[in-house]
Amino acid sequence: MDIELGTNTLRNTDGVFMAHGKEQLRIEWLEKGEKLALSMGVFMPTGTEVAKLQRNVWEHNTGDRFVFTELPDRVKVEDTTLKTLVMEIHKKSHQAVAIPAAKFYTSKGTLSEISPEWWRVGNKMELTGIDADLEGGSIELPE
Repeated sequence: MDIELGTNTLRNTDGVFMAHGKEQLRIEWLEKGEKLALSMGVFMPTGTEVAKLQRNVWEHNTGDRFVFTELPDRVKVEDTTLKTLVMEIHKKSHQAVAIPAAKFYTSKGTLSEISPEWWRVGNKMELTGIDADLEGGSIELPE
């Protein structure tokens, strides 16, 4: 799966983002490539998991703080307490996706942000205009 993160394109990924040796989120195509599915843990800056989404269904979501919306052309997760967007994923042709905006924490509290221009992870990495072939592998966030 090709994934656009702002101006960056990561080609031939398996749709998995890894952080600290664990799966942070997974993007999948279901129903013969017609339905976009998101699985992700939602963490606080302390690294505490406060919600978990599994293939578009909440496994837990304390106080219904987070809202998952599925539209024909995109899926998104929003934080109703902070009134912020956690993740938005748009469908593209040929089972590719684009993430124009995201702001989420890893299990160790590292902030990952995606804007239309860049992808930033903590103070370790900022990417702009990268085009890389991951040869079927996962996307590894830096420690």
